[in-house]
Order: sequence, then C-alpha cells, then structure tokens
Amino acid sequence: MGKSLSRALIGAAVFAYGFLIVVSYGLIALARGKYFKRPTENEKRDLQLARARLWDLSKDFEGLSHHIITLQSGFKFHFVSNDIPNTPETIKSDKPLVVFIHGFPDSWAIWRHIIKNPALQEAVSLVAIDLPGYGGTQSLEEYGATNVLEKLTELIVTLRIQYGVDSGNESNKKRTIIVAHDWGCLLSMRLAAEAPSLAHRFILSNGPSMKLVESNIRRLLFSANKMLGNAWRSPLHARAPLMQALRTLIPLARQLVLSGYIFAMQLPTPIVCYFLSGGNHSLLKGCHLASYNKDEYSPFDIANSMASTMGPSAAESDTKTPSGDAYPASLSERAFAHLMHMAAYYRDRAAVARWVKSAETVASLHSISSGKRLASTGGGLFDEGPPGTLKASTTIFWGKDDIALDQRICIDGMSDYLVQGSQIILLPRTGHWTPIERESGAALTKAVEWAAQGEEGDIGTAIAGSYPGVQVTFSR
Repeated sequence: MGKSLSRALIGAAVFAYGFLIVVSYGLIALARGKYFKRPTENEKRDLQLARARLWDLSKDFEGLSHHIITLQSGFKFHFVSNDIPNTPETIKSDKPLVVFIHGFPDSWAIWRHIIKNPALQEAVSLVAIDLPGYGGTQSLEEYGATNVLEKLTELIVTLRIQYGVDSGNESNKKRTIIVAHDWGCLLSMRLAAEAPSLAHRFILSNGPSMKLVESNIRRLLFSANKMLGNAWRSPLHARAPLMQALRTLIPLARQLVLSGYIFAMQLPTPIVCYFLSGGNHSLLKGCHLASYNKDEYSPFDIANSMASTMGPSAAESDTKTPSGDAYPASLSERAFAHLMHMAAYYRDRAAVARWVKSAETVASLHSISSGKRLASTGGGLFDEGPPGTLKASTTIFWGKDDIALDQRICIDGMSDYLVQGSQIILLPRTGHWTPIERESGAALTKAVEWAAQGEEGDIGTAIAGSYPGVQVTFSR
C-alpha cells in the first residue's frame, strides 16, 4: 500500500511539473511572438530545398553518399559515408573507421560541418548514422535500453566488418572511433561501459553518464540533509547550515529547471505531440536557434537544422540510392508521429534501464575483443571503478555554456569513471550543440584527426590552435 501511494505521488508530481513546463514553454513562445507566427513562403521554400539537399538518396551531400544497411535482424539503418561499404577498396583501405552518433532532436546532419571536411574525408572512413526512429532509419515499437542498444551494437559490429576493421579470422585491423553528442553521447557512454570493445576510442560531447548523475544527486542530497540535521539540532545557530544546505542544492535545482522538458516528455501522448509541434514547431525552432549560441547564422542554416530534425519528406521518401536501396517503409507510417519516436527515448527509459544482451550480441562482442587490451582505471589493481565506469579510452568535450545540462551534476567526479588514456576537455565559449558551433566543431575535427593518426602527442596541443583557451582539466 505504501509503495503504491508513493508511486502515485511521484507520478502526480511528474505530471504536474511536466504540465507546468508545457504551459511555460508556450507562454515564452507567445511572449516572443513565435507561437502564432506562420512560416513565410521563403522559409517554406528554404525548408523544402534543405530536405531535398539532406535526404535525397540519389544525390551526394558534400562528398558523402547515402546508404541503407539491412542488419541480420532485418532492421534498416540509414547513414551517409564518404566511402562505399562492403567493397574491396573500402575493406582493403587502411583508413580508420569513424562512426558519428547524433542526439535529440537531430539526425546525421548535425555533423554536416565536420564530415564535409575534405582533409578528414581523405584520412578516414566517415559514417554518420540516424538512430532508430530518427531521420531515415527504421522505427522501433519500443525504445527501451535493450532494443536501442542491441540495434546500435549490431550496426557497429556490421560496419566494422563492411569497412574492413574485422574479418573472419582477424579483428581490429584498423582503428575504430565513435564520436557522439547528446543522446548519442549518453548511449555511447553505455557502450563504453558495457561493450567497450566496439571502439578504440570514444569522443563524447555534452551528454551525461547517468550513473554519475545519480551519484552526484545522492551526494548533494546527503550533504544537504546532513546540514539540515545540524540546523535542527541547533536552532539558535541554524542560519549558517540552512544557507549552506540551500547553496548545496543549487546545482540540483538548476538541473531540475533545465531538465523540465524531460518531465514534459512523460505526459500523455497528445500533450507531448502538442509540446513538440505546437506553435509551428516553436520549441524545435528555439532549439535550433540556440544551437548556434554566439555564432552568426543565416536562414539557410536554420533551414538545414530544421530539415535535420524533420527528416525526409514524401518527395525524398520515394528516392533510391544508386544501388537501388530505399528508405524503410516505417518512414511513411510515422509521417505524422516521428516526434513521438524521438520522445520515446525519454519515455521508455533508454538511458537507465538494464541492457539485456542477446546471445548474438555477446558472441559478437567476444569475437571483436580478442587481442584488444582494455585500458584499466586509475584505481587499485583490482578496482574496476564505480558502476558505469567507461572501460574504453574516452575523450569528453564539454561546452561550458550548456543550456540543458549543469556541469556540476554531469561532469564533477567524471574522472572516477574514466580509464587510462582518457581526457576531459572544457570548451569555455561553447554551448550544448558542439557539432554546430564553429570553434567546437573545429576542436572535434582536430580530436578525430588526433585519434585517427594514432593519438600521437598531447590532445590539448592538437586542438589549441583551433580553439584558443581550451581547458584539458583531466588526463590519465
């Protein structure tokens, strides 16, 4: 009875706060004059052209071609690449494989400024994917941790074979690097912790490790509770511990405000649809405007960002790759509900639920881990670190002006979760969308080059020329 009541109270609190957030976002859009503003004819044309530019399977984008890969499970992923997978030239090439994974509310196209770099295209095999339910990739019925991570792992294992990293009798013939942002970062942190053999290095940006977040929340609550206890025991001297308790809880309160949209995602489906699409997509447009932070942007840039979120239109859905592949049928089925597939990552607990690996996944991970020595943590000889420790070498980039994640909740203590060969790099002038901003995009490009070239030299030195003032706060 007690547990049922507790769950009901928590559910009511989540609903109330989520509904408050929906109303608040709507009022903010109204106050800014965005909510009832209809797109102009020029904006409609720009969006149509951007969707054709990013999603027409028959056309290349800046040296990158579209591909549809059907996994052994039958699931279809869409990605773009500068090299054609599963050809003798690609398999025999010694170019490292770099896989880019986006977050919410984006697609492969968030990486467009980085992956069109000619020098990078010459040096590595670039693969920018759409996550399940996003862009041109097939939808899932449910977006829990097992469904999402199983599909993502199967894709990466398949890409490693088709780009010549692994063969029937030899593994890790060339380096594999995973680069991820936001939800892609969160999922990749789980891969680095639970399937570290998938890549030689993870380069992750502005996404949390949920184990660290949970640990920091417990630590702050414990400290504040202890101070409140001191205040209760000494009422005459309560002011100092009360103020100290309030200061201790400031990061948690700030993150609660910043994460309000997550609570809104838990509301009934019609309200979530309204939240994400209401006011002529005012929320999404606001996200894309914020993604440029202090950079200048043009209507062309905003159209590309919106096209990245909206995915293929009906016109692009009918196109085919030069090899005759088409988008999966589920795209037409989700034409009016694609935003709910994005929201389902939040609703179905992909971040925190247990990943139950299939026998096929366990066998695949075992086969590619042979001969690959995993780095160790900085703890004792037999210390594997706290739960959620990333067991592969990881470089974490963090834009300090992040409008969605509080650094004190998401980064403080991160060094305890990293193994040998890892770094934490703070970008002092950058916001949440590091792949979009010019300086941070250049820093990420340099980090990929550094990793692809064998990680020679200091990474801070490698990126300082493109991002003056970059701060390497941890290196192991």
